[in-house]
Amino acid sequence: MLSDSMRVFITVADKKNFSKAAKALSLTQPAVSFQIQTLEQYYQTMLFDRVNRHVKLTAAGELLLDYAVHMNNLQAELERNMQQLTGHVKGELLVGASTTIGEYILPYVVGAFKQNYPDVNATIQIMNTKDIAENVDNKSFDLGIIEGPVELPENMESIAFLEDELVLAIPADHPFAEKGSITLEELKTLPYITREPGSGSRLIFEQALIDADFDIEDLNMVMELGSTTSIKSAIMGGLGISTISKWAIQDLVKTGKVAALSIEGLTLKRTFNIILNNDKFHSEATGKFLAFLDKENVNQILTAK
Repeated sequence: MLSDSMRVFITVADKKNFSKAAKALSLTQPAVSFQIQTLEQYYQTMLFDRVNRHVKLTAAGELLLDYAVHMNNLQAELERNMQQLTGHVKGELLVGASTTIGEYILPYVVGAFKQNYPDVNATIQIMNTKDIAENVDNKSFDLGIIEGPVELPENMESIAFLEDELVLAIPADHPFAEKGSITLEELKTLPYITREPGSGSRLIFEQALIDADFDIEDLNMVMELGSTTSIKSAIMGGLGISTISKWAIQDLVKTGKVAALSIEGLTLKRTFNIILNNDKFHSEATGKFLAFLDKENVNQILTAK
């Protein structure tokens, strides 16, 4: 297996910064420095030139990196082929996910996946779409699942994962709760709670209003909150209404605490996408998880919760 020092070395070479490498590896910076010093003492040569806060590979470092990456790829290939031969899937699976996906979808999907593959150690990291794409591109993540549009380099691909729809979440005891849908004129009369600027859900809602020639200034904005969870609490507290992913509000609708309405004249659908780096050697665990992310299979898991 690839040594800890080699794994640290590859990460530092990729990040070009000891602090960033330490963060990516969940280590302290002194621990990263110690591993690099261990390698430099072993090979009796400097592997990095330290320039300000960044580092650059020396000629010896470039040589070592070529072999380290090759050994890492061989190790990954061996693990995958051995697991295919034995049928025993194990290893690490690191997935980057946008907020709605990471909080309201993946925990159930990963839970079901672990029932089939208990020896796979799956980790979900929640961050914005841009940061997820960067981590997939630099091979820190095995894959990403995003809810916003993003421009990808040639070495990456996007695969449609799951359909989502924003619904108008309203307290169950509100007079409009039984209507099923409301008009844009009725929407003006309701106290609206919005997400923060840059939120994917907010962007979709505001673009739909623009497409419908509705003046956003006509909304009765009463509050701006930074998470779907806080908005759900505010709605149940009778502070207002909001547009939320149907997956995020499903639990409250099922328990009768909140009603989900459509807004006449607005199209509030979107597609969640899986993003992959085709230059990365994907482990057997990653391959099994990708196969598990079948739309029909995921829909069954989510509707059953």
